[in-house]
Amino acid sequence: MKKIVFFVLTIIIGLNVQAQKLNPVKWNFEAVKKSDKQYDITFTANVDAPWHIYSQFPKNPLPTKISIKKNPLVQINGKIIEVGALEKLFDKNIKSNVAYFTKKVQFVQSVTLKVASKTRLTGEIEYMVCNDERCLPPSKVSFDIAVQ
Repeated sequence: MKKIVFFVLTIIIGLNVQAQKLNPVKWNFEAVKKSDKQYDITFTANVDAPWHIYSQFPKNPLPTKISIKKNPLVQINGKIIEVGALEKLFDKNIKSNVAYFTKKVQFVQSVTLKVASKTRLTGEIEYMVCNDERCLPPSKVSFDIAVQ
């Protein structure tokens, strides 16, 4: 009887471990002061191997999308740039060209404060990660960054 109970518990624990949600991307956010009122807002994605995160620019699969909520004290300058080793290839599974990053990528948005004041930038990042075998469902992460 003890062996049966032990066996059943081992299976249940094993299933629980497999059922945990995978989260292969760790995000960091910061505001880097460039001059008096000029800042670079940096969204850094650290991606566990063997996963990769998609660029903002391809249409398939889901591109990374960074949405910054409007703040009357902040002017957004230009588009978000990507800093990292961009890899491009034709994905035979989805029959499309894809662009993605492995290990680490930084998304950088230049902003200017309209007045010399402390404020915060908030918003959300929607992204998807895949490896050579599968993709995880799209994920969303909120951010709240002090700009001072």
